[in-house]
Amino acid sequence: MRVIAFYSFFEIKDLNLIKDQINNFFQNLEVKGSILIGPEGLNGTIAVNSDKEKKVNFFLMQLGVFQENIKISNFDGKRVFNKFKIKLKKEIVTSDFELNIKDIEGGQFINSKEWDDFTKQDDVVIIDTRNDYEFKIGHFKNAINPNIKTFKEFKKYIQNEKSNLQNKKVAIYCTGGIRCEKAGPLMQKHGIDTYQLKGGILKYFEETSAPSWDGECFVFDYRVAVNKELQPGESQLCYGCNMPLTKEDRQSHHYKEGFSCADCYDQLSEKRKRSLTDKREHWKRIL
Repeated sequence: MRVIAFYSFFEIKDLNLIKDQINNFFQNLEVKGSILIGPEGLNGTIAVNSDKEKKVNFFLMQLGVFQENIKISNFDGKRVFNKFKIKLKKEIVTSDFELNIKDIEGGQFINSKEWDDFTKQDDVVIIDTRNDYEFKIGHFKNAINPNIKTFKEFKKYIQNEKSNLQNKKVAIYCTGGIRCEKAGPLMQKHGIDTYQLKGGILKYFEETSAPSWDGECFVFDYRVAVNKELQPGESQLCYGCNMPLTKEDRQSHHYKEGFSCADCYDQLSEKRKRSLTDKREHWKRIL
């Protein structure tokens, strides 16, 4: 099975027309996953059988997704997603600021093979634009963690830190590149010389041996995280609080597989525990 993550920023005037085109194409392909459609473009992650990969890629490019914004990895489990869904949204990346397509198209990029040399320069700092729990699972060495719960908090972080960043080159990264394509122009508007990792962490894993990366990369599906070889990693999800757990996290005596972790073990009601029992059995069947 192939897991295909993709995005593209381009103006969409008729969201329902694009939705119908996608539905019509995928209806007989046994596709699972999620696709967001908004006035600013597309954002999705789907799972397809290996023999459908080329057909799906060609269709995505016809829609307006650049090949460089399509990342593919393998999965040998039973299922990555439970169903297929398409959602119409105001934004394909929820933020607390507005940008137009021209702002996004004006970003500065560093490709995967040049990233390590670029970020080793003395006047370069690295900022992770992802959520704090993603950073915990894995991150670039020496990267700054903004400690945000959601991307909507990134604007406030930049407003607070801009005076410390305006005299430096700032390299930013995220999972597949989409959050950086919004974060970069925002930072440039605040006078920060910003460079994005083109294609994100997944492209870096695909094109290099990832020598500057520590840990795994969190992904928003049943795999929880992937390693440097783009294979499912060792991280697991806590069913109690839905937060990812490293192998070390699971050594805590408060950790109970399928139920709780050190952060939520004392916060679960009896009703919640009963529902988790059902959820645990469901995931066992899927994975």
